[in-house]
Amino acid sequence: MGHFVTEPATAAGAQVTAVTRNAERGARLAELGATDVVHHVTDAQGPYDIVLESTGGPALSLALARLARRGTVIWFGQASRMPATLDFFDFFTGPESASIRHFHYLDADSRLDEDLATLVRLTAEGRLHPEIGRVTDWADTATVLADLRDRRIRGKAVLSMS
Repeated sequence: MGHFVTEPATAAGAQVTAVTRNAERGARLAELGATDVVHHVTDAQGPYDIVLESTGGPALSLALARLARRGTVIWFGQASRMPATLDFFDFFTGPESASIRHFHYLDADSRLDEDLATLVRLTAEGRLHPEIGRVTDWADTATVLADLRDRRIRGKAVLSMS
């Protein structure tokens, strides 16, 4: 997800701080325009108007603490597989009047086919550069899904029909 956010956001003029687990992933995001790359949420300076959070667990409350006043956290995953715990009083010491928004693909004003068409158009125009980590046959779907879940594939997986 990192470069699908970083590339269009920086192209639109946003300053992006990317949090990645290692330097290799961070280097790719820096190439795509990330202003700053850190490897732990606590190293991100803030305050930020928008935080996209996909790790869950303790990272959510750490990210929330880096929000600007009236900022928004968009929570779209829980890769850590750990529940997040928030403290009501943390809102008074940092992100006053912050919002947390859960993101779900199917809760949108546009249709999925329109979103996919936009991704294809941006890619065709050279404005979005998907990273393909694996191309394999549709018969390997179960293995690919497990590998994506366990983060053994960097980037996207493409399943073809033989």
